[in-house]
Amino acid sequence: MSTMTIEQLSEYKSLVITQPHCPFCVKAKALLDDRDTEYTTLVLGTDLEKTEMVAFIEQVANTTVRTVPQIMLDGKYIGGHDDLVAFLERQVNTEELGDFEL
Repeated sequence: MSTMTIEQLSEYKSLVITQPHCPFCVKAKALLDDRDTEYTTLVLGTDLEKTEMVAFIEQVANTTVRTVPQIMLDGKYIGGHDDLVAFLERQVNTEELGDFEL
């Protein structure tokens, strides 16, 4: 198990943090895959620890999270599965993420 720093996590432009056997993680990745969105998947317990995820999200989004998936697209924090669904529904052009509000 490798330890990841916040700086290393910040280098990922599009990121989905998951854990094994998480149905909402599978659904979120399927939504992104259907739109041919490129992203990196990091798995809790394998690629990073939950404490590292929590610290990273607190820094980039100023919010405390306890669940997965946690999703960042084009360097912007999206949130979890339901946040991703809402975000994608508001997209006029799925090729360009642009500015958005949750």
